[in-house]
Amino acid sequence: MEREFCPLGAVNKWPYKFLQQPDSETISKAFFAAGQFRSRGWTLYYINTLLGTARKPLILVPADEVQALFDDIKQELGLIVYFPSSKREPGFLLSFTEEGVPRPRYLGRLDFEHSLDEMEAKITSHHLAQDENHRLDDRSFAAFKKKMEAAVQATNQKSKNQRDKKKKDRVSSKHGWCEQLKRTQCYLGIRPRADPGLPDPVQDDDIPPRELEAAIKRYNLAQCINLPDLDVSQPAPFPFQSSVIFICVDVEAYEKEPRPITEIGISTLDTNDLVGLPPGERGMAWMKKIHSRHFRIQETSHLHNTDFVAGCADRFEPEFGVSEWILMKEAPQVIASCFRPPYSSRLDPIDDTSNVSDREDHGPKRQLILVGHDIKMDIDYLRKLGYDVSNLSNIIEALDTADLWRAWKHEQNPTKLGSILLELELVGWNLHNAGNDAAYTLQCLLGIAISARTSPRNPNSSQLTNRTQALEREARDRAKEEADEWAAADQEGGDGGPPKPLDRIGWPAEAEAEAKKRADKIKNDEAKRAERRALDMKELKAGIRKEDIKSEPWVADEVGGGEAGNKVDNDIGKAITGVGEEDNEGEVSFEQGITDRLALLEGEGAAVGGGVKLPAMGSNIRGW
Repeated sequence: MEREFCPLGAVNKWPYKFLQQPDSETISKAFFAAGQFRSRGWTLYYINTLLGTARKPLILVPADEVQALFDDIKQELGLIVYFPSSKREPGFLLSFTEEGVPRPRYLGRLDFEHSLDEMEAKITSHHLAQDENHRLDDRSFAAFKKKMEAAVQATNQKSKNQRDKKKKDRVSSKHGWCEQLKRTQCYLGIRPRADPGLPDPVQDDDIPPRELEAAIKRYNLAQCINLPDLDVSQPAPFPFQSSVIFICVDVEAYEKEPRPITEIGISTLDTNDLVGLPPGERGMAWMKKIHSRHFRIQETSHLHNTDFVAGCADRFEPEFGVSEWILMKEAPQVIASCFRPPYSSRLDPIDDTSNVSDREDHGPKRQLILVGHDIKMDIDYLRKLGYDVSNLSNIIEALDTADLWRAWKHEQNPTKLGSILLELELVGWNLHNAGNDAAYTLQCLLGIAISARTSPRNPNSSQLTNRTQALEREARDRAKEEADEWAAADQEGGDGGPPKPLDRIGWPAEAEAEAKKRADKIKNDEAKRAERRALDMKELKAGIRKEDIKSEPWVADEVGGGEAGNKVDNDIGKAITGVGEEDNEGEVSFEQGITDRLALLEGEGAAVGGGVKLPAMGSNIRGW
């Protein structure tokens, strides 16, 4: 039968990729971790994948050795495991029965003393060239290539389905970030709301040709396509959707557990205050309409952050207002007051004698937009204080400036608030003060929304060029660094120095340490066996009479009868009693007989598959 193979990389990743916890961790500790997988010993083969010169040969191991691993797992751990199904992982179990395709070539043994790099170094370009010259018809080559692609895929940590899902999640996140930015622009009146019900004039044959151009412009505007340039010197060109109020929250906590809350910053921006007002460059004019409040908790006023960020609770910027002291128990009521009229527009400190809950709300209930930089963390902090903003029915959504930044710059990763301020050419003083951060976060929201409408519509081409150039520079730098390293290592002159001892050639430090560890273990095991034999000798002397030994037969446990079993029985009896075939009269000492018996069991007991035990009148001897 044709031999089957498995990619070595796939086998090495098998418990982590195909098993669930806790089985994955259990099997890893017993058979894979700490160099156990390599030291187990594997017969290596290699095959040219024919997937291009950049692809290294694929290292394979016989499937029967993998099955032996599975059998050992069952025997030692009681876990029954199988090869992954061909439907789930078609590249895990491979056969090469097709006519004319390359066959795996023997490479050597991978074990504790030989690394995979050493094995791969043995692969010659001559053999690879022979495989390249295989004459495969189109069908055979396509099938072989598909098999090799599946095998290479099996060696990857993540399956194709997992990568596809991850890619789908990335695309979905990017889509969500861009939609969030567009909605923000609609709330600010710098982007119109789409009208999906307007018919496409191009499909309408009844529109006269002289009116078609104007109809197309109306249609594009209704679909938010080809929007006219935003003139920041003029008021917002479109209605402020829903006339919302932006409420930004920032909460600061002490850096050490249990992370008690020290500050609360709340800033608001009412879009009614922006009607008829030009935003100015980067929204600078609108930023002046932001109202902010900064609350400090009296019980935690002695806590100051120094290790991870520089705390500045006492430096609330005067242009935003003055700090207000509150008790921890007052925090929920104080926060709630900022989500009701007059919101954060009151800049006078809270009177300790007043009851916040008794203040009257004035005007109709407005729709609110919650804003933050990494807003989820601030929401959790508010809940910790006893105030859950998700219970407010008039909060229609939450916007995160970290996501708005990614949508504007087409960046996968978020960035810090200070970096966004720098990009927008805004000055941010005393960051990590909750009141300042709340105000600056609303400034960033305005700056990003307006800059995204005034900057080039499609920055992809320039970004791609910049990233490509950066990667090219990085590749050149790597190549130069490697060339310099080789030049330093292979200098002209010299004779190579003194000979290297044979047992140290190619012997990495970790392998040497592991070898010493194994040697120490063998030494300790020998000491334990000697100690056990001495203890067993003591038990034998105390509990066995010479008369019992002479009168009772010795029985080898798990011996299936026959000549082998009888021979062991006879030899054991001779060793204990000291009676030989040629001398039936002489007897050795009792101690010598026991010693000989132990030595015999050490040498032959394993050969018959088990320990040797005493007759019923004596207790079983430990370890036999």
